Order: sequence, then structure tokens, then C-alpha cells
Amino acid sequence: MVIHLKKGRDGPSTLTCVRDDGSRTWGKEHPCFPLHDLTHCAVESVLGLDKAFFGLIATGWDIDDFAKPGASATMPLQAFIAEHIVGILDRERALPQPLTAAEVNEAVCASIAPRDRPHFQPITDTQLATVRALRSVLEGRWQALQPGATLEIKFPAQAAA
Repeated sequence: MVIHLKKGRDGPSTLTCVRDDGSRTWGKEHPCFPLHDLTHCAVESVLGLDKAFFGLIATGWDIDDFAKPGASATMPLQAFIAEHIVGILDRERALPQPLTAAEVNEAVCASIAPRDRPHFQPITDTQLATVRALRSVLEGRWQALQPGATLEIKFPAQAAA
């Protein structure tokens, strides 16, 4: 799948995902969502999550499907875990120093139901460093774009994105 993130010129940015079969889905982005979605891309790519946001889109979900009533009841646990990891990394931007892998793991475990905790594979220091490095590359590419330009990312993304 290829992710196209177009920086808005006179309006919101847009996210378009073109699946391997040529089908596509797209949506307008809230101003904070481009960085959130790039974090999703990094987390899902590095951790090999294929049933989270971009993985579900690759298999046929439309972007609007995530906002439909009852959508959360049909999402796999992996999607929730990915969302928690991404949310923690998004909030981490406001902290004076980065969280350790142990702190990220503790925060994820605290945010998921006790019955789901055994299914959470803790993140290693190396994985967290790789996620951060990939996110930094993707965000740098996004920040360098002029309004109206599009960032194109093959998903799953590679560290040399």
C-alpha cells in the first residue's frame, strides 16, 4: 500500500491510501493528524503490526470506517494496542525527556483491559529507538513539504524512508 499525505494549501491536509489492488480511500485531516498518522506508520512498520490502522486500511477498511458507530467492536486488539502506543508517543512530545521502553510498556499496560495485557508484546529499547528514528525521518519529510505538496510512503515503511 502507498500512503499519500498531502499538505493543505488553503484547507485541511488529506490522507489517501492506495492499496496494492489499486483501490483507495481518503479523508481530510484534522491539523494534528498528519503527525499522529506518521507515528502510526512508524509504530506499525517497526513493530510489524498488520491489524492496526494502516494494516486494516491495506486489507480493505476505508478511513471513514473507523469513525462509524460500533467500529471499535469489530477492530482487532492489535489496533487498540497500536492506538495506545501512538497516543503515548504523541503525548511524549510535551515531556522534557523521552520515555524509556519500560515506561511506554507500563503506560500501554495501564491503558488496556487486564484481560488483554497478556496479548501485549512489550516494546524493546531497540524497537522504541527504531520507531522514533523512523518517525523523525517521516516528520522531517512532512515538515519540509510546501503547502499543496504530497508525501508518499510505501507501507510498511522502511527505516531509510
